Amino acid sequence: MHNIARSAASAALALSLATGTLLVSTTLVAPAFAQAAPQSANLTQPQLEALVSTIALYPDSLLSQMLMAATYPLEVAEAANWSRSHQHLSGTALQDALKPETWDNSVKSLITFPDALNLMGNQLDWTQKLGDAYLAQPKDLMQAVQALRAKAKKAGNLSSNSQVTVVNDPQSNIVIVPSNPQVVYVPTYNPMMIYGVWPWAAYPPYPMYNPAWGLMSFGVGMAVGAALWSTPHWGSGSITINNNNFNNFNNRFNSAVNQRSNLVGDANTWAHNPAHRDGVPYNSAALSNRYGANNLSDMDRNNAARQQNAVNNWKNNATPEDKQRMDQARQNAQNSFQRNSASGDRAAGGDRSAGGGDRSFGGGDRSFGGGDRSFGGGSRGSFGGGHFGGGFRR
Repeated sequence: MHNIARSAASAALALSLATGTLLVSTTLVAPAFAQAAPQSANLTQPQLEALVSTIALYPDSLLSQMLMAATYPLEVAEAANWSRSHQHLSGTALQDALKPETWDNSVKSLITFPDALNLMGNQLDWTQKLGDAYLAQPKDLMQAVQALRAKAKKAGNLSSNSQVTVVNDPQSNIVIVPSNPQVVYVPTYNPMMIYGVWPWAAYPPYPMYNPAWGLMSFGVGMAVGAALWSTPHWGSGSITINNNNFNNFNNRFNSAVNQRSNLVGDANTWAHNPAHRDGVPYNSAALSNRYGANNLSDMDRNNAARQQNAVNNWKNNATPEDKQRMDQARQNAQNSFQRNSASGDRAAGGDRSAGGGDRSFGGGDRSFGGGDRSFGGGSRGSFGGGHFGGGFRR
């Protein structure tokens, strides 16, 4: 089902990132993420405050898991759809239904908090921007959250009550935790009101809140159970994982095949896993350079698996002579690449070049990597294609 949702046909589905709205239907809805031109400049403090204004007053543990989940926007979209179609489930039935899903645990945990998940699922353009901003500027983003909390507190609109407890840590960061550790309330509020006079006229709060909202109010409290297992580290911008709570959630909400490796020790620092990005582009060259190599779509993963299977099949079935010829072809190709790497007629891009041409390294008629009689692909004696189950024969 996920393969269908992530196919090229997603352009015809009901999500429009132009409006940032995920339309709901009785069938699976799959988003098509815009291939926006990478941005090079970091967001400014006013831009970051506008971005996080609607969630800055959420309890710390829920906020941190939303930041992690936002780095996987396609999985958020899938989870939001799944949650809507399974809202009749609860308790063990919900837990069992979630086990086969392969989403990152930060995304899967938000099923327990449908208000927060729907907020992200209904505004996927914001979710993608939030996740990329956190990956690129974790410390700056958390400082923006703290700046907004200070504004709300100064305006008299942030204090302890029966739903949340508001305290300062030893570094004077404003910490928000559930008053009852076992129950989390997701607040709603109008960012244009709760922080006093909004200070950044050029950067108003991101338009994802209901203008009818006033000062802080709370919906129905949600039992935490094993769903929350992280807290922000305000000084560094990192997120700390409570390993015991994570392992508890992991073991209860994932099938044996989908379970992540259990973490050891009391705690560790969260790290983004680009394998769960599912091909959604990062919004900057820096993030693409850092994570892009492992940011694979389902199609990419399937192609890689097929290629690896071809290699394994060849290794298992090739004769010693075939292997010797393959080694010789690899050495010849490497020698050719080194000879032709200089500029000129036989340079990279030239007639008999490294990377392109008639008899090239990487492409051409008798090439290493692609072509009619190639090492890596082709129709006549190729490695990964041809008539020897992926063998190299000429």
